[in-house]
Order: sequence, then structure tokens, then C-alpha cells
Amino acid sequence: MPFERERVLSIRLSPNEGDDTWYWGLEKDGEYSVKSAYAMLEGAREVDGGASVWERERWLWNRLWKIPLWPRVKLFFWRGGRKAGRVREGGNDGWCPAPEGKVKLNVDAGVKEGEGAGTGVVCRDSYGAVLWGLSIAREVEWEPVFAEAVAVLDGLQEAVSRGVREVVVENDCLQVIDALKEKRTGRSIFAQVLEDILVIFNVFQSVSWSYSNRVNNCVAHALAHAIPKISSRVVWSNVLPPSAKSAALFDLSLIK
Repeated sequence: MPFERERVLSIRLSPNEGDDTWYWGLEKDGEYSVKSAYAMLEGAREVDGGASVWERERWLWNRLWKIPLWPRVKLFFWRGGRKAGRVREGGNDGWCPAPEGKVKLNVDAGVKEGEGAGTGVVCRDSYGAVLWGLSIAREVEWEPVFAEAVAVLDGLQEAVSRGVREVVVENDCLQVIDALKEKRTGRSIFAQVLEDILVIFNVFQSVSWSYSNRVNNCVAHALAHAIPKISSRVVWSNVLPPSAKSAALFDLSLIK
């Protein structure tokens, strides 16, 4: 089937040797758990016997949009609901540069259904000046958390090729940052990317992981969406695209 072919082709192959193994796709570490299996069965039963959680949520938002309120009021409630459903947000004190002698890599992934996945990376010095940027587009359908982990790997690989040895890596996906800090392992494809990151980690003299909310990661976010999702790669050495440049200048204005 065509969709099966696309799923197979979207599987990322690790450059490091390893044995093939089975893994449980409902857990990030690939290990089977009764809890996730029960949740899956309950979800299927709800779909068969009535409205699923997602269907009820969609019904709620559809009702909201039909209420005779000003559009900006509806948007306020929608954004509040979306934010409440996210994993913990970081602070809003503004972007901070790396300590003197180090560089900071802000990394983000952009995933759009039917379009593919993108990586955005911006490298800045301890004064906040942009050294280089990176945009990668792939014609693959990846889960957002997996795409974020791949984006971190993309950024570190580019940094190594440019001779960077002391770096602070900042990303707005708490699951990825926590997993890297804890050096988690497992059987899943997510864990495989983490292992690849930890392999390249050994090349650096110093690497630290930092979580940031999306507001403070807007330059990398802009770069993740800067090029069409048609399997291409662009390194921004001298100039950033307009959306990323504006965000970088805004970050620079907030540095104390």
C-alpha cells in the first residue's frame, strides 16, 4: 500500500551499528507497559461505544466557534485551552546568550501534516551575535517529539563540522531536554536518536542542555519553517531569512 511505503521510507536509520529489535510504540522508551496497553484499549472502546476524548474535545471547540462572540475573544479562549494542554512552559524573561567562551545552539523542529518535517538551528556567541544558521527540510511524517530529537542531532552535527567544542543546546521540547539530561536509553526509535546524540556528545569538551519556551526559541522556529519541505538543506552563513533575522534582532534587544 502507498501509505505503508511512505511510513517505511520515513524510518530514520542510525549511523551507529546496532541490532534489530522489537519495541512498544506507545512508550517513549519502547518498553511494554500494562498502563499504555490499557489506555489504548480504553481509547478504542470509547471510539466504538461513544465519543473518544479527541472527538469530545473537537465537539467542544466547534461549539465555541459558533458562540456569538468577538473573534478575538474566541481566540483568547482557544489559545488558553491549547496552552493548558501543553507540557510545562518555561519562563518569559527573554533569550539569554551562552557564557563567555561558549556558543549557544537554539534548535527547533517544525512538523506539518502532509508536508513533512523541518529542522531549524541558530548558533550565537556569548554576545548574542549570529554565527550561522541551518534549515533542513525532509519529506517525512514524524512525531513532533521525535522530530525535535533529530533537530538536536542535526544541530550538533553541524556544530562539530564547524569546530565547535563548547556549547549550550537549547530546545523548547521538555521531553527531549529531560531525556538528554538523564541519558535515557531504550528500544524505541526516539531512544535510538538519543543514543546517537550521546555518541556525538563525546566529541565536545563541554555540552549542557537547556529548556526554553517557544517564545525564546523563535529564531530556530523560523528557520525550521524557512524552506519548503522538499528534502533540502540550507546553511545560512552571512544572512538569515527575514522572519529569523527579525526574531534574532528582537532577542538581541532584550540582552541586559
